[in-house]
Amino acid sequence: MGLTSSGAMRHCVLLVLWLLLWRLSVVMEYAPHASIWFPPVALTLTALLFLGWRACITLTVACVLSTFWEESIYLTGRSIQELLVSGSLFAMLHVGVYGAGAAVLRKSLAHITSYNLYSVVMRFLLVCAASTLLVSVIGTLVLYGGLASPTLKETLIAWWIGDMSGLLVMAPLFVALFQRWYPSQNFLSDIAFVPIVHAKDFPYSVKLVLTMLGLLFTSFAAYYFDSPEIACFVFFLAMPQMWIVYTESPFHAAVSLALFGFTMAGLVAFWGIDTQAYIFQFALCVMACSTYFSMAVPALISDNHKLHQQAHYDGLTQAHTRQSFFNTAEQLTKQAARYHESLSLIVFDIDKFKHINDTLGHIVGDDVLKAVAQIARSECRESDLFGRFGGDEFLILLPNTPLESGVKVAEQMRLAVSHVSAQFDGIEVSCSFGVAPVLIAEGVESAFELADRQLLMAKRAGRNQVKWPQF
Repeated sequence: MGLTSSGAMRHCVLLVLWLLLWRLSVVMEYAPHASIWFPPVALTLTALLFLGWRACITLTVACVLSTFWEESIYLTGRSIQELLVSGSLFAMLHVGVYGAGAAVLRKSLAHITSYNLYSVVMRFLLVCAASTLLVSVIGTLVLYGGLASPTLKETLIAWWIGDMSGLLVMAPLFVALFQRWYPSQNFLSDIAFVPIVHAKDFPYSVKLVLTMLGLLFTSFAAYYFDSPEIACFVFFLAMPQMWIVYTESPFHAAVSLALFGFTMAGLVAFWGIDTQAYIFQFALCVMACSTYFSMAVPALISDNHKLHQQAHYDGLTQAHTRQSFFNTAEQLTKQAARYHESLSLIVFDIDKFKHINDTLGHIVGDDVLKAVAQIARSECRESDLFGRFGGDEFLILLPNTPLESGVKVAEQMRLAVSHVSAQFDGIEVSCSFGVAPVLIAEGVESAFELADRQLLMAKRAGRNQVKWPQF
């Protein structure tokens, strides 16, 4: 299948963006062929992750063109044939290894939930480390004189750390970009690059400025005093980055990390801090890893909240689930015993609910359930406990409420429910209620059995009424 015009345009954008990032890494070199980071590698991995083999030709062309561009900058005297061979080898290595890494990540991300986000982060970091190491080892041996090279160790380490820094720092930003281009891929949907934690302490721009000022001051001090010890203070800048991670959206965290990387690489090149460059590189990698794990925390908190909601609240009516209701009711009963308070329990269900489902369908039945539950919640106090026992049967525990008052509450609800009929054409909605006191010595379950018997009596007596035990 051929490329659409929009698809072709995106591939052109990919090619141009890759070359611009490559040129930017050259501008930020602190020594020939040595930059703090190499951003194009993150674009390569992300493109291969989202597009697979469709990105190979574009990335191959980018690698070959960058080889010719490199020759125009460094003027090494290589012929066109040598440049074509060198560019082709670089493309095969670059696209091949990172394509394999992207395939591994694709399998991990295909089944991602935020429950295993930490596992995905670990796999991503391992793929980053392994892929960049493999590329640097093979590339140094094939493209830079092999084992006979007098600068083998320096070249290998510079290549490895530069690629890994670029990959770790820029990957989240490119994932967010490609997610907008290709939403059907649905990678990392659980963090979704939308705000999870809403903080109103300082604007995002203020946090960015403070972080960049800290980086500017640290890099200048390291340059001015020519001190590796002072350069190590760059690790403390992880603190404002974590501040951003925990108080802003994952997208903002990715942007701040990318800006930090660009600024750091530019300052190191500007000051010419070549002897301390590795300190800044490792600091950048550490900060990126910390950001990934920290970004997982808000997602984990969000998951815990979702799990809590699923475990404690019915998804349709937002009432407490049966288990959650009885667990909470036991706590309220103990509290009532401590303060010698009365408790009442209301049990009610919808009259002829099975007939509504059978004649009008379950969708209408669900709408009736939601409408009745909404009325019941509106009649409850904040201290009351509202739960769904199952089907169309509900429970309400009324703290500090004697039986007589509980009966009045049930009667108010019965009258309020009658107004629900107006929301549904041709449906007469009503409820039957049973009310019972909660005897502290006997517990909530005993009160439920008594109230449930009263509910049955209300139904036998003609429905749409309230029954309670006559002591």
